[in-house]
Amino acid sequence: MNELAIKELMRSKEESRILTGKISGIEDEYYKIKNENISCAIIWYEDIKILIPSTHLSTKKINKSMIRGMLGAEVDFIIIEIDTTSNIAIASRMAAMELRSNLELPKLKVNDTVRVRILAVGVKHIIADFYGKEVIIKAANLQHTYILNCKELYSPGEYLKVKIKNIDIKNDIFELDAKCFIENPYKNIRKYITENGEYTGKVVAFPKRNSGVIVKLDNSNITCLIRVPAKFNNYPHFLDNVLIKITEIKESKKLIYGYLIRII
Repeated sequence: MNELAIKELMRSKEESRILTGKISGIEDEYYKIKNENISCAIIWYEDIKILIPSTHLSTKKINKSMIRGMLGAEVDFIIIEIDTTSNIAIASRMAAMELRSNLELPKLKVNDTVRVRILAVGVKHIIADFYGKEVIIKAANLQHTYILNCKELYSPGEYLKVKIKNIDIKNDIFELDAKCFIENPYKNIRKYITENGEYTGKVVAFPKRNSGVIVKLDNSNITCLIRVPAKFNNYPHFLDNVLIKITEIKESKKLIYGYLIRII
C-alpha cells in the first residue's frame, strides 16, 4: 500500500482537498447510503481504487451509458469515505465541482482565454469541464467548417483552448468558443474556388431543413450546400464522389452554394 497516497486521500477527506484522476472503468457497487447497487466510475490513485457513484458524478442524472462516454476523462474529486483495509475509497466529483466553481468562476470574465477539459463527446457537440461547470460546446463553436462527427476530432481527457463569450454565474449561463483560435478558411476562399467553377468533392451529409446535400470539397475542409437537379433519377448517397458547380459564395456567412453536375 502506498502510504503517501493514503495520506493524500485522508487530507482530501478531512480538509476537502481536490484531487484529480482519469476515469478508467465502471463497476456496480453496493452503496450503503442509498441501500442499493449503483454504477460507479473507477479512478486508480496509485494502487488505491477510487469509486465515484453515479449519484456523486454529475449535477445531472447520469446512467452507466453516460459514464461509458466519460471513460478517459480527467475529473476532480474529493474523498468522502476511505477503507484502508480493502484499499478502496468513495469520492464525490460533485463536491469538487462546487468547490472549484465557487473559487474560480468569480475570477473569470468575458473574452478571457482558458483551457478546459473534455468530459464527453457527442456527434455534434462536446461537454467540457469549465471550472466545475459542465458546459456544452456545439460544433458551430468548435470549427469554422462543417463537422460531420465530433468524435472523429475530439476525445475525453483532452484539453481544449477556448475563449469565454458569455458568463453569467447567477443564471448558470456559459458560452465558450474554440474556433477563434483556428484560421478561418473562408477568408481567402476565392483564391481556391470561384463562382461558375467546377470541383470534385464527397457527399458528407443530408441537411434536414434544406433540400440537397452537403459536399466536402476534395483536399479541403470546406463544405457546400448543393442542389440536386430534378433530372437526376438517382439521388447521391453518403460518401459518393461528385462533381459540382459553384453558383454563390458568401464568405461572411461561411456559406457556399452550387448544384450537382454528376456522380463520379
